[in-house]
Amino acid sequence: QGKYVEKFEGKFKGIFKTNYNLTTSNGTSALHLILSTLNIGKGDEVIVPDYTFIGSVNPIIYNNAKPKLIDIDENFGIDPKKIEKNLTKKVKAIIVVHLFGVPANILEIKKIAKRNNILLIEDCAEAIGSYIGRTHVGNYGDASMFSFFGNKTITTGEGGMACFKKKKNFEKAKLLRDHGMSKDKKYWHEIVGYNYRMTNMQ
Repeated sequence: QGKYVEKFEGKFKGIFKTNYNLTTSNGTSALHLILSTLNIGKGDEVIVPDYTFIGSVNPIIYNNAKPKLIDIDENFGIDPKKIEKNLTKKVKAIIVVHLFGVPANILEIKKIAKRNNILLIEDCAEAIGSYIGRTHVGNYGDASMFSFFGNKTITTGEGGMACFKKKKNFEKAKLLRDHGMSKDKKYWHEIVGYNYRMTNMQ
């Protein structure tokens, strides 16, 4: 933690226009933090592309939810037509991965999510600097994540960013990120949390 972490979060928001940004120790922890914040857990299904890095899938399993692997289209992103064919009452979220810097068909997928009251999460680990029109990816879903691993467009060696549309989700994620520790009372833990903070050095 520290002033450089806060400066980084502020600069990120200034460039990419994401609403509420929270740095994390890596991209996988950012996605896990998002799923936990949005209450995705046991009995839930999460639609995710079958062509992606395992870091898009593991956090679903961490929360005892079930990944539902769906094939991709010619943009390397999850195929909207195949999403609709695989919807069930158990599907609580869709994770859209913008792979190799190529935006998935997020506009069509967003319509599907809205029509079916399903949460939409964007995995932008490989898509820093990718826009649809004048809007940067990561601004279409209920939440999104970015990675700053060594092979990414912007790197901190290791690191991630969890971005939220709603302030209430951001505040909950902030609590979860730091061991569930109260912001008003040091070493007073309100909920079970994680150690997903980014360091000032990173």
